[in-house]
Amino acid sequence: MNTPDMSPADRFSSLLTHVLGLTLGLLMPLSLIGHPAQAQDSGPSKQQKAMHYSLYYESFKNDEFQSAKSDLEWMIENAPGFPDGGDRNYRRYFELYEGLAKKASNEESRRAYLDTAATVLATAPKKMEELGLTYSEYSWEIRKGRFLQQHQDALPDLSTDALKDYRVHYKNAFELAPKEVDPYYIQQVLRGYLENNNQQKALDFVETVESKRGDDEEVQKILASVRNDIFGKNPQAKVKYLEKQMKAYPDSAGVMQSLFDAYVQQGNIEKASKLAPKLMETDPPAETVREIAEMRLEDGRPKAALEAYSQAAEQGAELKAEDYFKRGQAYQQMNSFSKARQEYRKALDADPEFARALIGIGDLYARAVNECSGGELSRKDKAVYWAAVDKYEQAIGVDSSIESIANNKIQSYRKVFPTQEDIFYREDWEQGGSFTIDYGCYSWIGETTTVRQAP
Repeated sequence: MNTPDMSPADRFSSLLTHVLGLTLGLLMPLSLIGHPAQAQDSGPSKQQKAMHYSLYYESFKNDEFQSAKSDLEWMIENAPGFPDGGDRNYRRYFELYEGLAKKASNEESRRAYLDTAATVLATAPKKMEELGLTYSEYSWEIRKGRFLQQHQDALPDLSTDALKDYRVHYKNAFELAPKEVDPYYIQQVLRGYLENNNQQKALDFVETVESKRGDDEEVQKILASVRNDIFGKNPQAKVKYLEKQMKAYPDSAGVMQSLFDAYVQQGNIEKASKLAPKLMETDPPAETVREIAEMRLEDGRPKAALEAYSQAAEQGAELKAEDYFKRGQAYQQMNSFSKARQEYRKALDADPEFARALIGIGDLYARAVNECSGGELSRKDKAVYWAAVDKYEQAIGVDSSIESIANNKIQSYRKVFPTQEDIFYREDWEQGGSFTIDYGCYSWIGETTTVRQAP
């Protein structure tokens, strides 16, 4: 230990012996600690390096940064790679200034220390590269990112060639070591893209990360969350992504189903319909089969639509009034009027207020006249319009919202009701009396109606 009467050299020797014995220990081989006589004329001796190293480290490890500062600066100036050729002195040099900033007594000093810490961060990797020191580029990118993220409020204008937005450094770190980077930093990069409304870059990075970390469950959750966020705001981006997935995995039933649903949600029925045949080969859910049935009907393929509706029902889909109504339309397109009416009646059984089914039945009767009359209306042909108008009037009775449509049809067909003369010459017709449509080409109708003359 030092005594007041010791010379500076004796005090130095005593201090060195004490410090080295207590702190260096196993940190470096004894062979590194040379005698002053062994010092090289061209630079500091090993003993000097060890002394300054020990002095700064004793203070540094106890967070006494101000005490450590001068010796660490000496190390950076004279022996930055001591003792093992690594980056520990540069790293501690940065941490020292960050520590000084935390202990600063005023904001001006804090900013000054942070500014110096930023300078160390920005310049250290290049200097270490020039000196041939070993260091982890990945770790320094993370260090830069964390520092900038933590102190962005204090250093709002900090931007150099070496220091960027903190998320740039996190992304650099991912590119350097994609398997090592913590999911938190990946999330920060993605959040940055979303905050800047750069959805495409976010999706591109999601794809890159997925290719490198596809087996990481935590990362996958982050990627899925980002995708859902983007796709919720931008359905077109979802379609574009799924189309790309479809090219990569053309036989994936899941991808195919997702793309089909995306097309439907987007209202792109043309593309959904084009995908439907291949999707049907994958045994899709009943609800999807029902949607495909509707598309086939809209595409003018009523027979294929009916097959799909039947398949949906076999797979457990509960057909509703709308489904029966569309099955009726399918049969109507195929000129199977009797079967069409059966489906319309099923729609009414499912929902007694489904007025469009009554309109559909009225239209069937009116269309039957066109098919059966041959273009020239006889009294029996005209009588069928009574049954058609009956249905339109019933439709108004169950759903007033359809009144306008129904009344237009009523007005049109009343004009071609049998005339007073027509009724006069039919012995079985009496104004206000009953009459059943069950003859000839109209035998399938079997409806009893009321005799009334044209206005």
